[in-house]
Formats: sequence, structure tokens, C-alpha cells
Amino acid sequence: MTCCPSLTLRSFTAIITIVDIVVFIITLTYGIQPNSDFLTPKYETLDDFGSRIVCKILKQYQLWRFLTPVFLHGNFLHIVFNIMSQLIIGSQVENMMGIPRFILVYFLSGIGGNVLGVLISDSSAVGASTAIVGLLGVFIAYVIVNWNRLDPSIKCFMLCMISFIILINLAFGLGGSTDQKESRIDNVGHLGGLLTGVFAGMFLINPLGGAPGLYEKRAKITGVCMTCFFFILCLALAFTVKNPKC
Repeated sequence: MTCCPSLTLRSFTAIITIVDIVVFIITLTYGIQPNSDFLTPKYETLDDFGSRIVCKILKQYQLWRFLTPVFLHGNFLHIVFNIMSQLIIGSQVENMMGIPRFILVYFLSGIGGNVLGVLISDSSAVGASTAIVGLLGVFIAYVIVNWNRLDPSIKCFMLCMISFIILINLAFGLGGSTDQKESRIDNVGHLGGLLTGVFAGMFLINPLGGAPGLYEKRAKITGVCMTCFFFILCLALAFTVKNPKC
């Protein structure tokens, strides 16, 4: 990881941040929600643009709603906190993994967070925070994959710092919800994004110091298996067992 990662328009982190801002401005042009937080798009607009609405996903099979919430934000503070976190965390992960793998883990985490959210919660939600927390999970995967190659003090420091940041994010939230016209923290989505980021990171991160050994190969295989298991289990339960209140 570099200490001072470059951030240019060739960076996917910069591009996705610009997309988030543009989409937010577009949703505001359709009207601002009265009696709500500063610069809150209308709930109907967020619905039309693809917010996570459990009934429409499970009953009407609008599967794109697993992804589209990543590009939507509930109010001004919501998008400000998200893009700040995205630029800080995303630039580090992108420099560590490279753009193609970063894109894959970003969207897998975003979708994974919404998949778990649909399974466990009936709340509708928007925000890039499922993907952002997934990027934090990549740092955990980095430690796991390089467990035998990192100095113990570095492992301890990284795990403590990552755990602290994750706990802060889970406590205060990076994202928002539009359920029942109120702003709420989507902690279930955050958890799903975090798990997906860890699992996907385990098979997308290259180990330090050259060719992978037996441990690193097993870690990658475990990551692939856990990612597939997570998505298959959550989707199967959501579409067969869950009966949302519509």
C-alpha cells in the first residue's frame, strides 16, 4: 500500500465519485423532499432510480435494485460522508489491488451488502456505504492472505486499526435508509458489504513477495468458496423463505 496514492481521472475511485455526485444532482432536479434533511431527494425519485425496496426485488424480481442503490444517496450529508470515505479508503485499496480487481470487489461488496439487507431487513435503503465498508474488508483480507509474510507488529497494528474503523462505521453508519420516510443506518447492509469485501479480497489480493505458497493458495480457494456460498445462501433464503410485508 502506498502512503500517498495518486488520484486522477484515470482512477476508478475518482470516476465513481463523480458519478455519485452527478446522480445525486440529477435526483435533486426531480424535487426536494419537504420537511426533511438538507437537500433530500424525493423518496419517489429514489424509488424510480432504483433504491433497495425488498418487495419489488422479491415479488417483482427487479434484481437491478441490488446494484443501483450504490449510486444513490439520501441527503447532502449522506453523500458528503460517503464520497469522503470513498476517496480516502478507495484510493488506498485501488493502489493496492489495481483498477480491474478494485472494480470487482467494489461492486461485489455493494451488491453483497444489499443482498444481506434484503434477506434480513424490510427497510428500503440507498448509499455507496455497502461498497465502502467492503473496501475496509479488503484490508482484513490483506492481513489474512499475507499472514505468514507480515511482521507480527504490523499484523497487530493493522487489525487493531481496521477493527476500530469498522466499529466506528457500524456505530455511526456511512449510509442511510429511506424506510418509512426516516433516515436510518443500514447496519445490515454494512455487515453484508464487509463480509463480501473480506471473502472477495481473499482471492483477489496478490500475496507479498512473489508467487503464492500453499497457505496463500488455500486462502484464495477459501475466499472463492465463501463468496459463492454467501451469495447463494442469502439469495436462496431471500427468494424462498422470506415473506416481506408489502
